[in-house]
Amino acid sequence: KIYEINGENVVVMDELILLNRPKFNNQLDQNYYYFLNKKLNRVYPLFLTALSQYQGIQNDLKNLDKSSQRKYVDERQKALADQYEKQLRDLTTTEGKVFAKLMNRATGKTVFEIIKELRGGWSAFWWNVKGNIADVDLKEPYDPHKNRSDEFVESLLQSNWNAGYFQPYPGYQNFKIKK
Repeated sequence: KIYEINGENVVVMDELILLNRPKFNNQLDQNYYYFLNKKLNRVYPLFLTALSQYQGIQNDLKNLDKSSQRKYVDERQKALADQYEKQLRDLTTTEGKVFAKLMNRATGKTVFEIIKELRGGWSAFWWNVKGNIADVDLKEPYDPHKNRSDEFVESLLQSNWNAGYFQPYPGYQNFKIKK
């Protein structure tokens, strides 16, 4: 926005985080970067919905006792499964990995930890087995400094937020990249 104050033009800009595009080792890296961008564009709206649902469940669980929490989670799981199961089943393996990484970035918990918290250890174990069959590691944390694809995802998130293609999720600034 441009304002005129005392005869001078003053430009006021939103916070802009400058992030270098990652250095590509070869053409394959660059192609993978753009491939991840397509996958991120498909998964991001679903991720925003899942994050808001998870945060809503967390808020609702604070007011319930242990047995009521179990019933509530069961009811919500059935309702959410009916509503989103087709979309989740249509995700490719790479989209599932990106979705898991986004949830870890937003919540600070791996998908395995989220399932364990809401459904229990046995259920989390079986979901992890199913994920491993599909080559998706539910226990793998999001770390842009150690994992090349996480570095690409972080770069894509920042550039899409800066360009206005994605609406940042609430609390996106809270993620600190640990070196």
